[in-house]
Amino acid sequence: MKKLTLLLLWFLSVNSLGQRVADDVLVIKEIRNGIVCESCLVPLAGVIGTNPGQISFLTPNHYNQFLYKDSLLMNSFTTEKLSRFYIAVGRFSLDFYPYSFIHKPLKGNSEVYWDFKKFQFRTRINGVIKQDWTDIGSLKKDPDFYFGDATLEAVNDHSQNIKTRPAEHYHAGTFDLRLSDSLTVEVRDKNTLADVYHFSITRVYSVPDYFNFVEFSSDKSFEEILNTEINKARTEQGPQATHFEIKGGHSAFLRFADDEQYYFFGRIPRNSGIEYALDKPENWKPLGGRKDLKFTNGYTYIYLDKPKPGKTLKVFLRYRHQPESIHEVTIDVTPLHPGWIDTALPVIGIIVLALLAIFIQKQRHKRQLARLDRKKSEIENQLQLLSGQLNPHFLFNSLNAVQSLIRQDDREAANQYITEVATFMRTIMDSGRKELVSLAEEIAIEEKYIVLEQKRKAFTYTFRIECGNELSSIDFPPLLLQPIIENSIRHGLAESVRDPTLTITIRCDATDLVVAIADNGIGYDPLVKAQGHGLSLTGKRIALINEKLPAMRIIVQTQSSPGAGTTTEIRLLKWLS
Repeated sequence: MKKLTLLLLWFLSVNSLGQRVADDVLVIKEIRNGIVCESCLVPLAGVIGTNPGQISFLTPNHYNQFLYKDSLLMNSFTTEKLSRFYIAVGRFSLDFYPYSFIHKPLKGNSEVYWDFKKFQFRTRINGVIKQDWTDIGSLKKDPDFYFGDATLEAVNDHSQNIKTRPAEHYHAGTFDLRLSDSLTVEVRDKNTLADVYHFSITRVYSVPDYFNFVEFSSDKSFEEILNTEINKARTEQGPQATHFEIKGGHSAFLRFADDEQYYFFGRIPRNSGIEYALDKPENWKPLGGRKDLKFTNGYTYIYLDKPKPGKTLKVFLRYRHQPESIHEVTIDVTPLHPGWIDTALPVIGIIVLALLAIFIQKQRHKRQLARLDRKKSEIENQLQLLSGQLNPHFLFNSLNAVQSLIRQDDREAANQYITEVATFMRTIMDSGRKELVSLAEEIAIEEKYIVLEQKRKAFTYTFRIECGNELSSIDFPPLLLQPIIENSIRHGLAESVRDPTLTITIRCDATDLVVAIADNGIGYDPLVKAQGHGLSLTGKRIALINEKLPAMRIIVQTQSSPGAGTTTEIRLLKWLS
């Protein structure tokens, strides 16, 4: 529960309900659950009329509310009827009080008693009527606050359980204002309807921006500064002060005077409503205003103990009764070393990191090249191995052909075939040692092979060149076509096929080289018939070539069906780019 302080009203020495005695003062207490809390004294703000025709009104609240912004009014409030007032809280209670204290120069003081049974009042918020004309005399007492008269002697004892007598007052209502909202109150004579008094209350922006900012070196303690150096080091500040700078290694504090935040009616510690937060406007903490906090000569502090050099601190300040308005204070802590070091260190750090990154990248690149070289060697060895497997495969098939000729007792043809096979084997062995040959060489090798096959089987063949490029300038994997051509001749062009024909088409398609091998043979079902040994070796060769040359892939597609022949298309992607 908030610790409340008694507020003494200015110029007030009046008696309630006309039963006044000298030096009586007004005391306000809080009502809780319909019962007066005797120890819950409430400060109030408002105006006790000091001019003829000026009605007194009171606003009991836990916070100090009213302040003057108009210096002209402040300078002349003893001679002019005040009508403009300003408030910081958003919710407040408004009560009419029947006594005014009138000061007459050279004539002494006098007081006026207002008979509110003769008056009516009306309220507007931002010009819009909130409550139309109502008899003040019909109003009830404030349901949340008790008004009572007490002797000045009892009040001066500083006891919270002050004995009082009920004081006359009329509760005009409880009001909620947003920032810049204005409440206008008009009072008139209900018989003549003549204006008696009117005033306005405007809610204004309010933040705790009055404080002293003090910086001190690290060799002096906080207590030493307070006791010996505060008046020397103090820096007076106001609303315009939002940015400060302290040296690295120093400490600082913001000092708030308990009674110097604004000019209010009444006198209680003003810091009871201040909250602060560091770095971010969250996790708010109260600043003073509690008995368990020790005050030093009427001040409270926000202490910044040796903040980190080079850091920027932010202190956020607000009043608890106006949390939507926040005052931000920025404090820069200078570095301990020259400014050029701050610039040089990041640059040096960036250079070191860049050099380290380059070194790491080079090492990584070397390792990648070594891996690629090993992989390339492995692939070349596997390609050589597969090429070596093709040669025995071809030789085995050729020996079968020679055996067939010998069985036919055609020795001359057999001898001639052996000679041609030996010559062809020497050719493919020479080509097999190479990684690539020209497409023209590949076609010449394949044509020699086809001629050999024609000596043991009757069929015709055709080479179709549909490429504008010079074939001798196009690289090609050696003997890549031989197993496919062999498969078409030996298995596709059976004796039952009429006019057996083999067609080899070479086409240049933009950057792709396309070789199609087609026969009009018996065909087969690819889902049923497995690949032979030669075609299996060719598939492995293509996979290794693709791994070695990932940017120039080779794709093989075969279409066949029983009785409709077989077409195998080899597409060498980006082979011509």
